[in-house]
Amino acid sequence: MGCINSWHLQVEVYDSDVEYQRLMKEFESGDKKPWPHGDGTKKDWERYWKNRYSNKLNNIELFEPYNSIALPAPMEHQPEWGMIHVEHFIDRRIKSLEEISKMESPVLHKWHTWYVADHDDAPSGDPDANYPLDKFLGYKLYQSKISSWNKVWESDRNLYNYRLMNGRTKQKGFPPKGWHDEYLDEDEPWYSDLPGYGTSQGVYLSDGVYGHGGPELVWKSTTDEEMYEPDKYR
Repeated sequence: MGCINSWHLQVEVYDSDVEYQRLMKEFESGDKKPWPHGDGTKKDWERYWKNRYSNKLNNIELFEPYNSIALPAPMEHQPEWGMIHVEHFIDRRIKSLEEISKMESPVLHKWHTWYVADHDDAPSGDPDANYPLDKFLGYKLYQSKISSWNKVWESDRNLYNYRLMNGRTKQKGFPPKGWHDEYLDEDEPWYSDLPGYGTSQGVYLSDGVYGHGGPELVWKSTTDEEMYEPDKYR
């Protein structure tokens, strides 16, 4: 399966039943504690599991599932859709949904949601974690929205059906909304598709304000020579 390309939003999904059983095996081993100030009793392990995402407890060791499946967010929730390889994206999303459907108790949690560079052999949040995620994205990402990713969206059906149809000889169809055969390379700035990119004047931002520079767009006003960087999270 090909690379989706850098910078896409995804969540690591795990089976709650499987992870709980694994945690209990750690308790049975008798040589570990769920958190630094715990006593290692079964009640202590149960308390850790119940409060694994609680912000009320101090010194809690952050919970990370032992086994998980990376599920890309649907097209509608991808912040940089133009940077994503659509064929690889929809292949991975459909495959992930199929694997998650086999879980008894799938969990999609904001703590395991990342805006990440695509590496097959690295956890999604390491080393490309971006906490706090809301600040990185520039908007509030609610848990209810993340939970909705674990279903087949209409955009998934449209993209996947077109993907399958294109793979058959002598069959052509009109591409669905959002489909593109070209996407931005990693070394191209996020604003390369905006009007004025590549011109001497620069990217038009507002009246009298144009953009120049590399991946971090530098703004320059035609009436004010002051240069500044707007948002390093872009």
